[in-house]
Amino acid sequence: MSKGTVRLPASAITGGKIGTARVVGQISAAAARLASADHVPLDASLARMVSGTLTPVERMQQLGRDMRGKQNKTETAYEDEVLKPQLHAGEILWYRFEAIKLRLADNTFITIDFPVITAAGQLEFREVKGRWTDDARAKTKVAAAQFPFRFLAIQRAGRHGWRVEALTSRSW
Repeated sequence: MSKGTVRLPASAITGGKIGTARVVGQISAAAARLASADHVPLDASLARMVSGTLTPVERMQQLGRDMRGKQNKTETAYEDEVLKPQLHAGEILWYRFEAIKLRLADNTFITIDFPVITAAGQLEFREVKGRWTDDARAKTKVAAAQFPFRFLAIQRAGRHGWRVEALTSRSW
């Protein structure tokens, strides 16, 4: 027998039950609650999640983050509706999704959604959000104050439009 092997006495294995009496008690109590006809009320947060009445912020937090380098629906729509036509018309020369990561402070970074080179040769950073949170807006404003580039905060405005806000505080 090797060092890592655990030997259980036959009394612990009888009846297919392995473990302490506390664990067996918890399992049997849970099974009894499931088998009973009595209704067990859910706590408030769990009841809201099950009913589907979440706030937009809760829905965003529940979905989690997309993998790095993968666009969400809003970013894809912005690229299709704005960036590709601008590139085709010659208004911009280049763009790429999440190509540049800026360091704001120790262990604090911002990855810009779309760095864009305009026809005039200027580099501007376009940050696209379906919903702006306070921390995302603050991070983008800090980046706009630190770096000599044009920063644009872009949000969907209705079904067929985009609201663009210039966040650059200085005229570089």
